Amino acid sequence: GPVTDTSDTDTDTDGNPIANNEDTETPNGDGSTNSDPTDDPTVTTIGQNEMIALVKTAVVNDVDGDLCATADVDTVTYTFTVTNEGNTPISAVSVTDILLGGVITAPFTGDVNADMILDLDETWVYVQDYTVTQADIDLGSITNTATVNGTGVAGPVSDISDDALTTEDDATVTALCQNDSIALIKTGVVNDTDGDGCANVGETITYTFTVINNGNTTITNIDIDDPMVNVIGGPIALNPGDQDNTSFTAEYSIDQDDINMGQVVNTATASGLNPSGVIVSDESDNNSELEDDPTVTPLCNEALIALIKTGTPRDENNNGCIDLGETIVYDFVVTNLGNVQLDNVVVIDGMVTVIGAPITLLAGQTDTETFSAEYIVTQDDVDNGSVSNQAIAEGVDPDGNVVSDLSDDNSNFENDATVSILCQDPSIFVEKTGIFDDNNGNAITEVGETISYQFFVYNTGNVTLYNITLDDPLPGIVIEGGPIAELAPGDVDNTTFTATYTITQQDIDNGEVANQAIVTGTTGNGLDVSDTSDDPNDTTQVDPDGDGDADDITVTILPNVDAPFTIFNAVSPDGNGENDFFFIQGISEFPNNTVEIYNRWGVKVFGTEGYGGSDDTENVFVGESDGRETVAQDNLLPTGTYFYVIKFEGSNPGQDSYAGYLYLNR
Repeated sequence: GPVTDTSDTDTDTDGNPIANNEDTETPNGDGSTNSDPTDDPTVTTIGQNEMIALVKTAVVNDVDGDLCATADVDTVTYTFTVTNEGNTPISAVSVTDILLGGVITAPFTGDVNADMILDLDETWVYVQDYTVTQADIDLGSITNTATVNGTGVAGPVSDISDDALTTEDDATVTALCQNDSIALIKTGVVNDTDGDGCANVGETITYTFTVINNGNTTITNIDIDDPMVNVIGGPIALNPGDQDNTSFTAEYSIDQDDINMGQVVNTATASGLNPSGVIVSDESDNNSELEDDPTVTPLCNEALIALIKTGTPRDENNNGCIDLGETIVYDFVVTNLGNVQLDNVVVIDGMVTVIGAPITLLAGQTDTETFSAEYIVTQDDVDNGSVSNQAIAEGVDPDGNVVSDLSDDNSNFENDATVSILCQDPSIFVEKTGIFDDNNGNAITEVGETISYQFFVYNTGNVTLYNITLDDPLPGIVIEGGPIAELAPGDVDNTTFTATYTITQQDIDNGEVANQAIVTGTTGNGLDVSDTSDDPNDTTQVDPDGDGDADDITVTILPNVDAPFTIFNAVSPDGNGENDFFFIQGISEFPNNTVEIYNRWGVKVFGTEGYGGSDDTENVFVGESDGRETVAQDNLLPTGTYFYVIKFEGSNPGQDSYAGYLYLNR
């Protein structure tokens, strides 16, 4: 500013005053001077440079230590340095920063005097923190300028901040770490529509997509691309830390190839835009936002095969039976019960040769035409009464594993053998012949002489018989030989069994020896079959058991024996007038008699006194039980062989008693 001096005199170099007339003369424009009696001061102007400067610097504080900016967590510490760059003091200094809310009121440092005057070359420092926002991070930086204001000697002074120098006014730009990142998790769930616990063709997988913004910038226009399915939903936007698991879904229809593989493997991709419009993407993971493993949805891979084997006989002789040498035709039904394709499907049967080349069966498919076989019935089969067998179906699943099933006769879910019942007609026949041996050669029957018996055993059925034995109830008979271990159908044995009987007085009295043997055999199934012997020399052809084979009693006539009466031991009470009753000719001559008849098990079925009455035809046995012992009265007795006993008291025909066999035929 100006400097004024009001003295009248000047001083010399020694300090002595001297007269000053300059104030009384004033030069004129034409070179003359005027005299001015006033003493005006001398003013010397000194320059005033009023200047203030502001430098604004920033330091980012990584509060959460994640090495990158985090909205609403990390901060920026701003330092404001105010300097008096002029030559006059400055008062009323204030710093204003709109970013920080206006006037900076945070603490500051410096040589601050009591009157808050910023002196020459003095520096004040303000410090204040700013919390980073998501918008800041999305921009990637914070750009800002502050203003300092004050009042100098001459008036207001101000400065716009610079980031480093007091002489510039560049904005303070604080770079923020940007981590653009999204993650995709894809999960799949099989929809078991039919509830069978396994995946089937046409059932679906529901995919759920979880998109996560695991970066620190806002990602917009997020969509999902999946080459396998049509993803429904989106696009969406996600702020950092947010995730979405409801916007995107997809359905996939399972096909046979998937089931054969046992799984569906797939990867989707999530893509979005960062704040700068740059694409950010991630391949999906099955359970983690930090990995990119494919989503594998396991499918129930069940390889299952079933075989049904049925047998149909060819009844070549049309007798309604499966006989020896006839054929059984086998049909095989193979079903793929699983949900995977089976290749190289074959049927194996150890009993027959199966016709049919290997085939492929799709899941659920059944084949009824490819495989068949024929079997010819053997004697062993007939002996067993059936043909029983199982086959095996085999196939190869997509993993190369062999799956198999043992056949059933009618169900895919059981393993019962296929059984064809064969007709069994077990039958045995025995012939018994007796020859008087006349041991002493005198042609007269005497007590102690013998009868030799020969037996012919025939297998008249269609099954093999085993353990064939012979029994003869004739008291005193001695049977030798046997048992016959095995006798095939149609075979005859005439060498195994023989018998010898020693003649008694009663036999001589009877004039004959009449009896029958019983042969018994066993089938392979444990069934017993028997027959009462027949005398091939008797043409009567009595068939008391109705088996179609004659069962005539074997009667061995004893030579040179006088019989006082005649016993007719065949009864056929059919009303034709012949053999209608047990006829004992001449018994009426001996009225003091008793007659008893027993069945083959020794049970008395008839008994009376005075048999024959007055004319041999009264009070006689007509094939009915008289109710005694254990057989009901008036019951018709069945066809068969019976045993009679005749006793006399007092006068008799030569012996006190007679006994023998009686044959009843209806």
